[in-house]
Amino acid sequence: MGSEDRGCCDKCAKCFIMVINIVIILIGGAILAAGLYWQLSDTGFYKEIFNHDIFNIPIVSIAVGALLLLVGLCGFFGACCEVLFLLKVYMGFLILIMLVEIILAVGCVAMKSEVEAYATNTTYEFIGYYGDETKDEEDLIEKTIDAIQENFECCGVTGPDDWPNYNPTRYNVGNKRTVPASCCKDPDSTGCNDDPISTNDNIYKSGCKISMMNFVENNLLYVGIIAGVIVILQISILVMTSKLRTTLEDESYENF
Repeated sequence: MGSEDRGCCDKCAKCFIMVINIVIILIGGAILAAGLYWQLSDTGFYKEIFNHDIFNIPIVSIAVGALLLLVGLCGFFGACCEVLFLLKVYMGFLILIMLVEIILAVGCVAMKSEVEAYATNTTYEFIGYYGDETKDEEDLIEKTIDAIQENFECCGVTGPDDWPNYNPTRYNVGNKRTVPASCCKDPDSTGCNDDPISTNDNIYKSGCKISMMNFVENNLLYVGIIAGVIVILQISILVMTSKLRTTLEDESYENF
């Protein structure tokens, strides 16, 4: 039986694998390019924020991007050129990735307090870099924190006092404890953040940590749906690849 004699299911499986892996190649290439840019950039922001001794985000991005690129190429050319070896390698990668995802999910649940502490301490560092052109040359930290505080209607990590505590050069001048304008209930109001925290009723008093945790808890259903879709998609890719591999093996036996 030749490729022209295959049924609709086999042809759909081949097209499905090719299309999915084109997307994987594009995503992997983008992550790899971003990782290389962060690693090679001389910009102070990337060096100070992304290069950590324990969790080096540029290196992780390069590794993840290269892996996705390799997986995508194996899947695409394995299906397009009908190479059994590449399809088997591709299936092995898929199974390995699913196992890693399970391990990471269990690890995040088991190490919830450690992950939370790491995120909290990192955010405190960001507060210290806020407005510092030597650490935040592209204003990415400032824009990100402003967006979070305005959208979640919060101030600081645990409250407004985080600003003078972790960025005293700007928000604890002359023992006057203040906050950025993005902490204001009305950010467009001039001078809304000039008054000391203790007497300022125009700023948010709750911290962003609690606000963001409440947001996640209120949207757990959507998180579960997204996770379910990803799992179903991965299983579908694995089943389609297995179907195509079986078809190619049967054809090779018949030709032999």
